[in-house]
Formats: sequence, structure tokens, C-alpha cells
Amino acid sequence: MSEQKTVIFDFDGTLANSVDLIFRLYNEYAEQFRYSPVTWEEIPALRRMSYAKAMKVKGVKARRLPKILLTLSKEMHSRMDDVLPYDGIVDILLELQKQGISIGVLTSNQAPLVNSFFKKHGFPAFDFVVSEKTIFGKDKALKRIIKRFGLDSSQIIYIGDEPRDVVASRKAGVRVIGVSWGIAGLEGFEKASPDLLVHTPAELLSAITN
Repeated sequence: MSEQKTVIFDFDGTLANSVDLIFRLYNEYAEQFRYSPVTWEEIPALRRMSYAKAMKVKGVKARRLPKILLTLSKEMHSRMDDVLPYDGIVDILLELQKQGISIGVLTSNQAPLVNSFFKKHGFPAFDFVVSEKTIFGKDKALKRIIKRFGLDSSQIIYIGDEPRDVVASRKAGVRVIGVSWGIAGLEGFEKASPDLLVHTPAELLSAITN
């Protein structure tokens, strides 16, 4: 079992600034899937809700959720040219590698798409990029990563932008740092407290290395 420190990153909303695109696509398909669109003004309130409550408020039917997610995922793939990395995040990853820290990615996006994004924007080579459909099972995916790569859970930090990342990390027995620049924003972490919440990539680097 490796005792090297390993940092596992979420992709959307953590490394890739895809939040605006996600909200645009959600609204574009509101009529087709018969749910209410979202205005920017109501996003803080929605972020404070559980996923189930937010879905109920916006009229998103649970039985339609798989098709909605599949449709939005396909659209995101076709529009990835609109997505950029968060400012400073590539430099942070390079510094982590310089300090001998292993870095990986756990994403629900397709690995070829994610790897293409990394190549286009000059990301360093990750130690692993794992693609799994993890809407409600990210803890199991984390446990599989730990077993597959022989990692020490006490040396792992997961970096995510949503409350479910906190819940999954707790179940998997790993530390978790939340970033406030992603999908959940600052409001989403009010009831699901990570080990640490950071607001800039510079703060993230300090949190990981200190």
C-alpha cells in the first residue's frame, strides 16, 4: 500500500469551469422535459436545498432524471470548446507534482473527452483519470480507486465542489476539501461541511501542502 499523498479531483466545477454551460443547457431543455428553468437570482436558494428538494421545487421528475442527465451530458460533450480551466488551477497541479504529490481525477464525464480537455489546456499528466457514472455512488467509486491503485486512505484528499462530494468522502474514509467556485457555490456547503472550504486555487494549494 502506497503511503504517498494522493489528491483526487472532481472535474466539472472543480478543474473545468463548466458551471455556466451546465445552467444554460438545463434551461435550454426545460420545455422538452417539462421542468421550470432556473434564474441566476434563485441559484443561491437552490444551492442551499437538498438535491431532492431542489428537484421538487423545479418540477424535475425523478423518473426522467436518467434521460435528462444523458441528454445534457451529450450536449456538454459537443460544447466543450466553450469550457475553460479555472484560472490558476493548472499551475497548482504542476506545483503539487513538483512536490511529489500524486494527482488523479474521478469524473462522470467520458475519459477521452476529459483527457482531450486536459491536453488542449496544458494540464500535467495525471497519475490516473477514472471515469464512472457517480451521481449517487461516488463513495463506491472512491473505494474502488483506493483498492485498484493500492492507496492509503489516510493519505488521500478529495477535492470537490458539491455537498455529495463531502458525503461520499466521509463514507470512503478520506479527507475532503470543498471549493466554493463550482456548482454548489458557497451556499451549498452550509449544511455539508468539508474538512476545509477554500475560495481560490492559491488557498487550495496551501490547504493541500500544509
